[in-house]
Amino acid sequence: MKILHVDVAIIGAGTAGLAAYHAAKTAGASVLLIEGGEYGITCARVGCMPSKLLIAAADAAHAIGQAAEFGIHIDGGIHIDGHEVMERVRRERDRFVGFVLEDVNDIPGAERLRGLARFLDDHTLEVAGHTQVKAKGIVIATGSSAKPLDSFQGLGERLITSDDVFDWHDLPKAIAVIGPGIIGLELGQALSRLRVRVVVLGRGGRVGPISDPQIRAYAIAAFNEEFTLEPDAHMTAMQRHDELIDLRRTMADGSEQTETFDYVLAATGRTPNVGGHRPRSDYA
Repeated sequence: MKILHVDVAIIGAGTAGLAAYHAAKTAGASVLLIEGGEYGITCARVGCMPSKLLIAAADAAHAIGQAAEFGIHIDGGIHIDGHEVMERVRRERDRFVGFVLEDVNDIPGAERLRGLARFLDDHTLEVAGHTQVKAKGIVIATGSSAKPLDSFQGLGERLITSDDVFDWHDLPKAIAVIGPGIIGLELGQALSRLRVRVVVLGRGGRVGPISDPQIRAYAIAAFNEEFTLEPDAHMTAMQRHDELIDLRRTMADGSEQTETFDYVLAATGRTPNVGGHRPRSDYA
């Protein structure tokens, strides 16, 4: 087995890992950057960059819809081409990822190592069964992955996370978002403004990070002007038939309501990448 000695070993070549690499190099340390998945940070692949591209399209549609308030009228209404929207999102996303890959490729090959790392002791890593890395210091920058909803696994590929949205080739007609946190609300509002029917459902009444009851009530009312937001929904069944999902929930008046969606988006948080599984890209 190959043995390497360095001052600093960094596990994960995402945003945090790359920042740690450059900081260690600036300090004059010998560094090894270890990556077990694809190069390319979460922000560029499935995070803030593609989400802002989707939001930009949504904002453009929303601005046009509000134009009449300024005396500007769009004859014939607004037509949103889902293929074109998502093609631009994917194209620009890939361009951003390309910039990140250029940064990684500028790192000398001797300072990069591919494979999953595991600790043998406080200062020793084994990488992919072929290399031992002995380091004075080790930085864990493995980030997190979108948390799946195990109870809904029967939905197959109709159950998605935020990571999957940016690989769409068209916009769906309807989507149920489980989780009214920041990601769920951000994507829910953007898709709604792009004329996707959106329902955002949660438990316990929480809305994002808002703790003040009055502000939370105002936010719920404001969001409900654009799409359905139920922070304390009571879902009783979720079943797939063909390429659609039937979601049944109990309403405030005790009645049962069933709605059909193309996808269920699980926006229920993220889990640390510290187990034996490595996602398709780094989530630092």
